[in-house]
Amino acid sequence: MLLQRIKDFAKSELFKSFTVLFSGTLIAQAIGYAIAPILTRLYTPSEMGEMLYYMRLVSFIASLATLRYEAALPLPKREDHAYLLYRFIYLLAFWMLVFTALTLLVLSWISDAIPFDAWFIGFLVLGSTAMIIINVGTSWAVRKGSYTLISRQKIINSLVSNALKWGFFFLSWKSFGLIFATMLGFVVSALEFIWDYRSSHRTLKSFYSPKKTRALLRVYKKFPLLNLPHVLLDNGRDMLLATLILASFDASVYGAYGHAYQMLRIPLMLIGISIGQLFYNRASEAMHQQKPLLPIFTKTVFTLTLISALPFTLLFLFGTEIFAFIFGARWGVSGHYAETMAFWLMVNFVISPITALPLLLNRQREALLVGLVCALLQVIPFWILPSWFGNSKEVFILCLQWISYAQALLLLFALYLYYRYTVIFDRKTAS
Repeated sequence: MLLQRIKDFAKSELFKSFTVLFSGTLIAQAIGYAIAPILTRLYTPSEMGEMLYYMRLVSFIASLATLRYEAALPLPKREDHAYLLYRFIYLLAFWMLVFTALTLLVLSWISDAIPFDAWFIGFLVLGSTAMIIINVGTSWAVRKGSYTLISRQKIINSLVSNALKWGFFFLSWKSFGLIFATMLGFVVSALEFIWDYRSSHRTLKSFYSPKKTRALLRVYKKFPLLNLPHVLLDNGRDMLLATLILASFDASVYGAYGHAYQMLRIPLMLIGISIGQLFYNRASEAMHQQKPLLPIFTKTVFTLTLISALPFTLLFLFGTEIFAFIFGARWGVSGHYAETMAFWLMVNFVISPITALPLLLNRQREALLVGLVCALLQVIPFWILPSWFGNSKEVFILCLQWISYAQALLLLFALYLYYRYTVIFDRKTAS
């Protein structure tokens, strides 16, 4: 009986979709992590820290520019309605980017409030544009079931950015080369999504209707009103954390911390994102068909817990030694940070793929409150403790310990809340 179920699952569309998404993500991340030990021996933690700060700014701008309407793309039952949202999102993002670029240029010209060079602002706008196209294109591809496209662009992004990071070292471009390579990876990856949009536009442009577009924006108004603040909290928190660490400590500390954070997110990047996209798609379909969500929820959480137990336990016990061996002796401190964050990011790995659940269940307010508390618990220690105890690396570790264990407890509570919301929804559906 069990063997037959396994065979049936292996033949299912769910398994085929997961295989495509997972293989693409695996290849893309394998490229990045294979070259990481080389790059960490070529670039300093300080240079890596500047690149990571650039990525935080790009993520923040990209999340703000679309007002999170792209998350609604898989939801409309009619294809023409989804297209109207698709078209509007790109128009909105264009004007938001124009406003952002002009604001940065004016502020950098009239004062020192924006301490960025002209090339950095240019890379920021180009990288944000490409990131928007990737985010919106991915949501449209999830709706269409075009998982091969999602996988392919991830591989292209990884290949281009990592190859250029290696090549730019020999030009002695340092942090400029890292940021330039990262931006070019985003741009090249976005090209296929642009072509995909042109194809959809040719097919569906006859359905364009400003009146219907306004009606759809009212239907999905909860995404900018409730989901956008949640996403801005996440990205704004990361950006503010980076700013506080750079201000209270230095770029090398932030680079070591950022590298540890990236490495601990390996399971999420390899598996969690693919499972999250499938979870969102399956949960949306189940709701349309009035089927229960709890089996999907419990299977996802159980699978992610099993996957994460071994790697995070090893990092918790031997993080310093593992990082020093793989990335070079000067990155051993990143391993020490990884040991501190291991339990927190294990729980984060388990819960991240199901964080779209509040969107589907109209629980955005509760999710926003959890996100707000989460952001405060991360920002406050780096804001207060350095002013009390100084700017030593020991104080940085103290901040990280406070954050890690508080975050783990909060995320476990959030997981329980999501479980309760799922049970309540299934009861209402059954009645």
